[in-house]
Amino acid sequence: MNENGFGVASESIAEEAKEVFRGLRVSEFEAVEGAVKLSIRGLSVVVTGAELASYRNFKESGFQSTDTSIFREGYFEQAIETHGNGPASYRLFRESRSIALKHEQSGFLIEVSPLSSLFIMKMTDSDEMNKDFRRLNMYRAGSGLRGRGDITLSDYYSRFISVKVTAPAGHVLGKSSKQLQLIAEAGLYHISYGNGVGLVALKSWERSLFFLSNNRSEAVQFPLQVYNQELVAYYQMALGSESLVLSYLALYKILEYFYTEASEHALHKKIKEHLLAPDFSHVKVGKLRALTKAIRAFDNKMNEKAMLQTVLEQHLDKEALRDWIESFEVEFGASFTVEQNIFGKENRVDLSDNQIFPSVSTRIYHIRNALVHNKEGEESRFTPFSGQERILIKEAPLLLKIAEELIHRTGKDIQL
Repeated sequence: MNENGFGVASESIAEEAKEVFRGLRVSEFEAVEGAVKLSIRGLSVVVTGAELASYRNFKESGFQSTDTSIFREGYFEQAIETHGNGPASYRLFRESRSIALKHEQSGFLIEVSPLSSLFIMKMTDSDEMNKDFRRLNMYRAGSGLRGRGDITLSDYYSRFISVKVTAPAGHVLGKSSKQLQLIAEAGLYHISYGNGVGLVALKSWERSLFFLSNNRSEAVQFPLQVYNQELVAYYQMALGSESLVLSYLALYKILEYFYTEASEHALHKKIKEHLLAPDFSHVKVGKLRALTKAIRAFDNKMNEKAMLQTVLEQHLDKEALRDWIESFEVEFGASFTVEQNIFGKENRVDLSDNQIFPSVSTRIYHIRNALVHNKEGEESRFTPFSGQERILIKEAPLLLKIAEELIHRTGKDIQL
């Protein structure tokens, strides 16, 4: 025994734990018989020597990993998240925190359950733990565990779920992380099919934080206008949706609402110019032909992209939009005015007077098409849960700004 009363083995476990959990903000390590207690945010988390030894063997096995997965021969684990708020979601893990599918003939096992201690230690065994995982940890981990006494590492991270595939020893498929990943995702599909709950493999921890960001906090006055209820309904849907895709498309619906009115307004202006010309007459065949030609030409070019540009031209202030984009880039970095690949196409917003509305409308319409269409082989398309949501996080604020302007500018004064 040493002067602190702990055995040498326990001291060794504590020292190993300090190394493995250096990325986690542990306030105290206490060596106990064959284990170590970690004090984390007021909770006592027990890690056994066997768990640390298993992780040591894992590190020595030549493992592979990404931010959200680990693999060694015969074992694959991928972090996942559930999608859905209905009764099926609450029912999925009501009776057990684990769902298993086993192939009796071969011995392959797929399991959906809380993160393994191997996975957790892989995340904490770093000088700087993944910042998005840490953010999620701040409001997910440890929930409902106060007053329970000693808990396990998996208890502490029980709000985080993963899919695990274990292959029989020596099986050829167990040698490939890609093959085990495909089996894992097929298992998720089967469980989703059987339970009506979305189970999505995470490609990044940032994916769990993808939503329409709007950190505005301002005092507002009593309304002096009433607003179009349909537009407000789409606006509320955009703010409340957990899906960035649905948020973006809901905001686009606000712009789309004005397409017919805007195009008709532009057409009526052209017709009026012809009708009010001093030399126009309904008996002059040439003048009637010119009028007919103008209408046909207008109809031919007035596609949805042109309608979108027309809406911006009729309802938005060019200088105010330019100022907003410039202010946004000062705060968050250049994103609109620099050339970059947006869903398979290079794009840049030109802030000059003649190009700001055409380039903004081109950008918005291209993103809308990438979200809506999904033709095989087409470059400009969006794949859910692939990390492409990062593009929408940067693009959605511009569409949100335009949608809000349209709601405000088309409001009707209240006679108080």
